[in-house]
Amino acid sequence: MFIVAIFLLSLFVIWTDWVAYRRYVARAGAVWMRWGVVALIVSANLLPYVAMAMMWLRNMQSMVPMMWLLTIYTLLSLSRLGLYAGILTLKNNYAKWAVGALLCTIVAWVLLVGVVRTRKELTVRSVEIVSARLPKAFDGYRIAFFSDLHIGSLTSAYEMCEQLVTKVNSLDADLVVFGGDLVNARYDELAPEISKVLGRLKARDGVVAVLGNHDTGVYVRDTLTLPIEENTRLLVERIKAMGWQVANDETSTLERSTESITLTGIGFSRELLEHRHSADVADSLDLRPIYEGIPRDKFNITVSHMPQLWRKVSTLGYGDLVLSGHVHSMQIKGRIGGCEFSPAQLMYKEWSGLYKEDDSHLHITDGVGSVGFHLRIGAPPEITILTLRSTSD
Repeated sequence: MFIVAIFLLSLFVIWTDWVAYRRYVARAGAVWMRWGVVALIVSANLLPYVAMAMMWLRNMQSMVPMMWLLTIYTLLSLSRLGLYAGILTLKNNYAKWAVGALLCTIVAWVLLVGVVRTRKELTVRSVEIVSARLPKAFDGYRIAFFSDLHIGSLTSAYEMCEQLVTKVNSLDADLVVFGGDLVNARYDELAPEISKVLGRLKARDGVVAVLGNHDTGVYVRDTLTLPIEENTRLLVERIKAMGWQVANDETSTLERSTESITLTGIGFSRELLEHRHSADVADSLDLRPIYEGIPRDKFNITVSHMPQLWRKVSTLGYGDLVLSGHVHSMQIKGRIGGCEFSPAQLMYKEWSGLYKEDDSHLHITDGVGSVGFHLRIGAPPEITILTLRSTSD
């Protein structure tokens, strides 16, 4: 989907470049000026195709430089569109250049802030979950939740992981939950030095993780030397070696005093891989075997990388709280008053934050890492601390 969006953007930018060239540059008297402008525009418009070629030829090993090319392309293209919005739509000669320059500057500034600052500002979001089904013994239970680390696409993976572990451990959580996409493509992105850092995560009830689509190896081009199943197996081994529990279609019990709740992790099946960005993925998916034998009268926390499974889980009588990632808010989020908006809304009904239907809650984190470009606008990397509250007698 990201590649499609970049392709459509590039076509639109090329068209506006052509309109601007015909209107302003083609009439210029100096031939060298015309050719200079054409060379600059063509070079800028080739960036995404060079980036895609890098990914195809060298696979995900060139992810960081490829993402930098796409980041530069996004900055140049959107800033240019800001300029064109003024000079191609307004008639007053002075006003159109002034407005165009202003819009170009604003767009460039917003994007630069997203590159230089926002994508590195690891924040903590506090959320309270209130439920009459939660046992009194779990009132005040704290869950530190994060997702979508994408180690292979981080520009400073070690430093970000150090910051992450320090912040999570400072939250005094009862449980740490990771929502999937630990790596970007290959198991060996979880290198020994990164494993050592992440292995320091602590909570009274330990660290539980599920896999995301990027963890399965589906983005490894050479699956002959590294089959998807082998990539997944090796990654799970490394995760367990850090002391984390991997919940792959498994349910465990959390206990306090004489009361208990259940924690279910939904693994990433081949069917989920095929429909990972589909809104209707849950329609034909049978989740009943995952919950077989799990009592419905107990408060259930379900961790699913994909938020699209929320209603399916709830319909089965589980998922008092569902924790998901996957969406990232597409790394672009805006706010007007109390209303949030994002391009993610074009693909996902639920895309960020807390949702509630009847007695079921869904929380979607915006994740930590980045995919596609080194850019986050209004959607900084985050950890969520969820505090459970009971209203039962």
